Amino acid sequence: MSLMYLPQAKWGSGTGRQVILKGDFAKLEAAVLEGFELTRPPAPEYVDSATVQVKATADCKAGVMLCGFPSPLARGQWVAGGLSDGRYRENAAPVSLNLATAGHLWGSEKANQWYAVYAIAAASDAIFALKAMPVLRVASQDSQVITLRNNANGANIGYGFTANELAGAGLLILSGASRGLIRNLIANNDDNATAGTLTYGGTALSLAQGDWGIVLPSTNFLYLGMMLNDADSNLAPFYQEAGFTSYRSPRQLFAGPINGYTLMDLGLAAPPTACRVEGYAAAANGYDVKLAVSYDGANPALVVHALPPATVFQGERGAIPFACRVPDGGRVYLNNDNTANQAVKITGWRE
Repeated sequence: MSLMYLPQAKWGSGTGRQVILKGDFAKLEAAVLEGFELTRPPAPEYVDSATVQVKATADCKAGVMLCGFPSPLARGQWVAGGLSDGRYRENAAPVSLNLATAGHLWGSEKANQWYAVYAIAAASDAIFALKAMPVLRVASQDSQVITLRNNANGANIGYGFTANELAGAGLLILSGASRGLIRNLIANNDDNATAGTLTYGGTALSLAQGDWGIVLPSTNFLYLGMMLNDADSNLAPFYQEAGFTSYRSPRQLFAGPINGYTLMDLGLAAPPTACRVEGYAAAANGYDVKLAVSYDGANPALVVHALPPATVFQGERGAIPFACRVPDGGRVYLNNDNTANQAVKITGWRE
């Protein structure tokens, strides 16, 4: 592909006017046309409890445009990270990411953790590799030092980064008052327990506990998708295609009675990049299926309600599918009128 040859090395050398040849125009024309072929990056495929893979063959190559991370403000647009050269890379063989393999992720593997899958390449690389970046939550901020919170928003956490290995990278805020802002990281500690910190420069951010962020590495990279490492440190099996991810088995968000609208954190059901979630409300033992979803805690945005059928099917006495948007911060209000034997399960999300 002509994208492979752009930019030409000679265009960045010398001063004044530059010579451009007929062959250069041909490459430019082909590259513009080829760019429209890259409508979506290749999706990572689940392989096993620790591994994902991007498939490719010599006949069906995996091509990526290393344009960064999706903008949290405008879907379909991208936020550049450490891009420094021609952005196109192309693999003719499968490439894998294994969370148990040193060098395949930043930091150490953590349970109940979202990981962003990045395609990365240095300036001299002709192909791309895969590497996982943990998705971060804020616990607190003091003098532009952020203490990190686990994805469940239940306790503080450290990721075991090498000290200051993230210095020079960007921190993109995905939710909260500073959503869409990037700050340059100037330090990180090496805590691998409950006291992980990041230090950034520039103007102070407005951050609150539970806000989400992601590190944009200081190399050429492209975001390919999210994956969840579950409570047992096993990747939750998934299918991912065209911006939609579905779990192979649904994940339970909540079970039991909910008396009035109660704020539920989706932190271990859908990533902060999700704009919609899909799932179903279920009931057992002859109870009505009941679920109301609200975005403001006062008004229902979605209501499902049905009488149970006479017999159990696939382990459920009654179940109704639903889909709803994910508000900023990844929290929704749920209510089932204090009804027993209820469950809310998530089957997937859309970015």
